[in-house]
Amino acid sequence: MFRQIISAGKTQLVRGYATAAPAKAPITLFGIDGKYATALFQAAASKNALTTVESDLANIEAQFSKDARLAEILSSPMLSKSAKEKLIDSLGKKSEITTNFFRTLAENNRLNETSRIITAYKSLMEAERGIVSVVVTSAQRLGGKDLKQIKDTLTKGGLIKDFKEVNVINKTNPSIIGGMVVEFGDYTIDMSVSSRLAKLEKLLTDSIAV
Repeated sequence: MFRQIISAGKTQLVRGYATAAPAKAPITLFGIDGKYATALFQAAASKNALTTVESDLANIEAQFSKDARLAEILSSPMLSKSAKEKLIDSLGKKSEITTNFFRTLAENNRLNETSRIITAYKSLMEAERGIVSVVVTSAQRLGGKDLKQIKDTLTKGGLIKDFKEVNVINKTNPSIIGGMVVEFGDYTIDMSVSSRLAKLEKLLTDSIAV
């Protein structure tokens, strides 16, 4: 079963199947969601069940989409451990790995991270298949030519390498005013106007304070 070792500033999740070293994740993810998703990936890889777990998570995510209250209920500190386990079991048939994983999340009060963990696991599976997703956030939707230029810059410039496919996703956020924010893996390149204004405001504030 899953065993979790938590200490200040350090989280590890280990599947006690065997003494063999865990499979290496294709990319390094940070944060609580990244740590848990990586542990799940390694556990699934050790049992040749990566796609099985992927299917389990997709089904759970679909149910969350149909009923947003499910995620809220699972995250509630008012719900007992046994009640949460019953709710997890009611989310449909799942592999042993996935079931044990969610019970571990319940034991450690991390069910509120479920959606983020699923997203992180998707990133690991994409990387495993040689795909990297690049999220480009702009104030207005960018055209195909602009997105291709960004993709070419990242790949030819060596910022993204060792991947068979680069998937560029454009999201809009009017609050950044202009420019763009590029995110992939654990990297964030902030070239937004709002970021520049914030830096200018801080500079002015600091100058006045002096």
